[in-house]
Amino acid sequence: MKRLTRMLILIVLVFLLLPQAFAQAEEKSAAERGLAMIQTARNWEQLVLPQEESYLDEWKTLYPRKAWQAPSLPVWYDPHPTARGTAPYVYEGTAVTVVAEENDMACMLYRAPSYKLYVGWIQSIRLLEDFPGELLISGQPLEGEFDRQANAEFSWSNAWFPGTCQLYTVLKEPVNDCVGFTFEYQLIQRNGAPPEAIFGPRRIYVHDGEKWIEVGSFPYPTLGVVRVELWLEEPVTITAIATDNDCPGKNLFAVRQTASDFLLWPKTAA
Repeated sequence: MKRLTRMLILIVLVFLLLPQAFAQAEEKSAAERGLAMIQTARNWEQLVLPQEESYLDEWKTLYPRKAWQAPSLPVWYDPHPTARGTAPYVYEGTAVTVVAEENDMACMLYRAPSYKLYVGWIQSIRLLEDFPGELLISGQPLEGEFDRQANAEFSWSNAWFPGTCQLYTVLKEPVNDCVGFTFEYQLIQRNGAPPEAIFGPRRIYVHDGEKWIEVGSFPYPTLGVVRVELWLEEPVTITAIATDNDCPGKNLFAVRQTASDFLLWPKTAA
């Protein structure tokens, strides 16, 4: 009887410990998770990988600081900046994900103005915890609880925004019933245009699948990155996002723009 009791206790303990054993077997190390993330970047094979002990248990979201008289900062393939050349530059205020730190350098993933994902090394001192640009609001904030879609996939259009020679942002999948989102904008190349030809108020438009709708505006009096908290008057389907302005040099300069944190009208709302 005692032997049977011991066997029953042993069986119970095995079943209690099985989930924990499976969880430990499935849990990946910081290096494994970091490497998997790095391998999602289009240029990862050119990277000198971090040492195993350099990977972070918890990744960091940081922002490149403003460069001296430039809109972007160099990014390296090697944690020693003098070697192996540079990856695509990263622009001021771009949200980057740091997966490893080594030799006073941070290994980060970031999106270029093309919306493509890259990886590279940057001096840790060049990254900030807080967004370095100006924070603006356009529209009347709505009260209530909203569903949220943090991110979307983007590409540049194959056609001009009507009345301009500027491309616009296309969403891979429409965002439905949107009542607001965060819009980020930065003029990154002047192409010889004088300041008076490129600065001034910007208007934001969204395409609902049938037509363009003006949904907000913001001032842009000088170079730098701005983040606009944009509120819409009513729920809208968004398939594309564009900006326009009345500057005489509107077709001369190049910009980067992106959107995030889409607020959605709750499906349960009347």
